[in-house]
Amino acid sequence: MSRGKYLLRLIRQSTDCCPMHSQSFGLSNSKVRKEYALEMACSSIRYGPGVTEEVGMDFENLGVKKIAVVTDKTLVNLPPVQKAINALEKCNLSYEVFDSVRVEPTDTSFKECIEFARNLLPEAFLAIGGGSVIDTAKAANLYTAYPEADFLDFVNAPIGHGLPVTRSLLPLLAIPTTAGTGSETTGVAVFDYDPLKSKNWYC
Repeated sequence: MSRGKYLLRLIRQSTDCCPMHSQSFGLSNSKVRKEYALEMACSSIRYGPGVTEEVGMDFENLGVKKIAVVTDKTLVNLPPVQKAINALEKCNLSYEVFDSVRVEPTDTSFKECIEFARNLLPEAFLAIGGGSVIDTAKAANLYTAYPEADFLDFVNAPIGHGLPVTRSLLPLLAIPTTAGTGSETTGVAVFDYDPLKSKNWYC
């Protein structure tokens, strides 16, 4: 009997129809083991030709009109940013660009973007770049929602205080230009904390 036919027969015989969520395939009820499953909630993702040009419409659908665009000094002159800016202008949306993101961001570069966002008071964020850009935008979004917070309040313990995020954050759309960290799929932001020369994160 082929392996495929064998697996199909096991599936038909089982009361649980999902082989990924059951440890009991091929076992009698007396030998059923406890089930363990992993679930990861992540951002919705849209990809395909032309989706960058839809970003203005996406912000319109969210009901926002003032956007903080976060990118770096290389990308700001390249097609991904230009296409996104054109999409915002086509929808008559107000925006300001922060293009001083540092590759492998530090607490200092995070603070620069946080100050930019706190002064701008945007209604949403648009991150265009790799993990460094997206993580920087996440940090700016967090601290815009908490203008009174100290920088270390939400940083992981024991370096920071590891406080929970209890307020709603602003919409953040990300246009990734690399296939690296997958920062666009998570709420984690990673940075180098210069005073201790350590790698830290927000969750």
